[in-house]
Amino acid sequence: MGKTLVINMNDVYIKGDILDVAKENTGIIYNISKETEEELSIDYIDADNKNILRRSEYDACTFFFNISSIWGFKKRESLFKEVYTYLKETGEIYIWDIKKERGNFIDNKVEVVLPGDKVKRVVLKNYNPLITCSIEEVKKTLEKYYEIVETKTWEDIFFIKGVKKKVP
Repeated sequence: MGKTLVINMNDVYIKGDILDVAKENTGIIYNISKETEEELSIDYIDADNKNILRRSEYDACTFFFNISSIWGFKKRESLFKEVYTYLKETGEIYIWDIKKERGNFIDNKVEVVLPGDKVKRVVLKNYNPLITCSIEEVKKTLEKYYEIVETKTWEDIFFIKGVKKKVP
């Protein structure tokens, strides 16, 4: 097992209806959002519910450590474009992910500090030596559909927040 990375999400607030694009439901997005909303609606995207999603409009979309597992620039772009269609005019996109260079593997633990000082632990693994992921690559792909309004990096982790552009 590699190193343990820590993300403090005590001050992260995502409001409105949220589409969480996640490999698995870790409860992290739910936990940071329930503190700001009395009535919370979070939907999880997968192949079985895409027809329902096409009829929905979300205030925000979240990606939590899953972009780095998608192989290829075109697949990532296609996913960002699809999410664009689910967001309201002023919709926001939030991405947390890990830097991955070609030839390297990811085998890390992430400790996420949530509101109320709760801690969730997530294990990140990616043994595909061909996949790369960096904040620069993701920003370049996102900028076709979203205006980047915030970026942060620490250790191997990066965060990007974007707002839906009027016309892609």
